[in-house]
Amino acid sequence: MAWRLDKAIIRGELDNTERGVVKVRLEMVGYTQPLCLELTGDAWRDVAGSRLSFVNPDPEPQPTAPPWTPLQKGSAGDITASRKVKVFTVPEEEWRQAYMDDRIESVPTEWRNSLYLEWFSDEYGRCLVESADFEIQVSESLWEMDEDEEAAQQMANMHAMREHLCGIIQRTETDEETDPNDIDEESFTEESWEEQLKASDRLTTANLEALEKYGEGDDNEEKIAFVMGWDHIIEDMADAQDGIDTSESDNEEKKLRHEWIAEMNAAAEEGLEDMEPEVEEDHPLIALAHQFIHQVYEDMEKAGISDERGKAADHPLERFMVNIMQITGKLSGALGGISTRERDSLGVHKGYILAITKRCLNWSNEALSALQELATHLDYGKHAKIFEQWQSQLFAIREGITDLRKELHEE
Repeated sequence: MAWRLDKAIIRGELDNTERGVVKVRLEMVGYTQPLCLELTGDAWRDVAGSRLSFVNPDPEPQPTAPPWTPLQKGSAGDITASRKVKVFTVPEEEWRQAYMDDRIESVPTEWRNSLYLEWFSDEYGRCLVESADFEIQVSESLWEMDEDEEAAQQMANMHAMREHLCGIIQRTETDEETDPNDIDEESFTEESWEEQLKASDRLTTANLEALEKYGEGDDNEEKIAFVMGWDHIIEDMADAQDGIDTSESDNEEKKLRHEWIAEMNAAAEEGLEDMEPEVEEDHPLIALAHQFIHQVYEDMEKAGISDERGKAADHPLERFMVNIMQITGKLSGALGGISTRERDSLGVHKGYILAITKRCLNWSNEALSALQELATHLDYGKHAKIFEQWQSQLFAIREGITDLRKELHEE
């Protein structure tokens, strides 16, 4: 994901008075020297040709930011001071509480202009300053950008985003996607599945970053497909819009895609419930993990610590919750729907189950580490008995996972 700097900014200056060059100076909390940027490219029309200064009325440290070098060179991404965003008009504590009470839709909002300063650095990747809270001043333009120039700059920015996400996915532009029909899942080892899962993680990370940036708008699907490198999806969208069907001259991959889309559309018309196989009771590990999650939420509510979660991603309570939810979700995906006959041998997708359960063991270790931090945390000492119970339940889940892995390895 992008490095975000909005909270740590004290003040900044942006100069695009020279065509093709954007110079930026940022003063940040915790840094003795300002961060200076020399970027190739231009801002959007509202900023192009101008100098822009901005001040953060409430700067605060941003511990997740890396130790920036004083001077960075790279390429300009999207830079504008007129991006519309919806913001809450109540204090942060109030809308956070509303979110936890599942009534966030009732919190009043308004649309504001937001500063969006994006750049791509060889050293740090994609970096972003985005806020609707800055006090902004823009000078008169020394030169003006026309619509065609802005469109060209925005397309260059999308190419930079595509290259950035390609680095995350670790896929070159010429890579060919594997046909899922050619994968023999039963022959996949634990190591093979682990490589597939890592690739899936990278793809998910890239897709989330694309969704975060282009998730709204009339042409968001096309933009996301482009920056993700899904040229075949763009082609299919264009064919669907123009009413073009496949022909004999199309390659086999395109024909298979269209056949699959037609089958899915037909299934949707007939009703997906007719296609769902009969599923027996949950695997015992799934039930145990779900019981644990429910117990944790119940304990948090009774102890009055539910509203303390979510203050920061690195908070030990947040890390604990994220990891145990990962365990529950992944166990459900790997073991859910296994019939009694399959459960007796556990031979179907054995490599996949081994790869997933190995990850679950890692997440359980992370959760236990977070619990140990909570036990010594000044604000959580009174909940030590609850944490001991959670630890005991988590040990039981981990033991069950270990037993399952041993059983699979012995087959």
